[in-house]
Amino acid sequence: MANRYAVAGRTVATAATANHVAAQLWNPHATKSIYVREVWAFVTTAASANFGLSRSSARGATPTATVTPDADNAFDRRAVPPSAAVLETATFGTQPTLAGPNMAQAISAAVIGAGWVFGFPEAIEVPAGTGLCVTTTIAAAFPASDITFAWDE
Repeated sequence: MANRYAVAGRTVATAATANHVAAQLWNPHATKSIYVREVWAFVTTAASANFGLSRSSARGATPTATVTPDADNAFDRRAVPPSAAVLETATFGTQPTLAGPNMAQAISAAVIGAGWVFGFPEAIEVPAGTGLCVTTTIAAAFPASDITFAWDE
C-alpha cells in the first residue's frame, strides 16, 4: 500500500509575466516517482488568480521559501517521504523550466478565499528529477495564495 503525504505553503505574488511559477512540488529523488492526487490553491488577497498546472523539467533556483515535509506530513505519520519531495514557493531567482502546455487551468474571482481543489482519480506521475507547478497563465501576477499538494509514494 502506498503512503500518502500532503504539504502546504503560502506563496507571495509572482511577477506579472505569463507562466511564472507560484509554487512547485519538486521530486529530487534519483529513481523514484511520486503520484500527485490533489492540488489546492486559495488566494489570500482580493485579487483574481489565473491558475495553470504544468510539469517542470528543471528545478529553478532560490525560491523565496521551501517547505520540507517530515513524518508529520504522512497521513499515517510513520515516515518521511522517501522521495524527499519539497514544496517551493515564489518568487524564484531563476524560474523552473516548464515542460509542455498546462495540464489544467482556471480563473478565480477577485475575492479572498477564492480557489480550487483539483482531485485526480488517476494520479499525476511526477518522475524522479521533475516537478509539478502552479503558474499564472497570463501576464498578470498570481496573487499570494495558500497551496497544498497531496501525493502517494
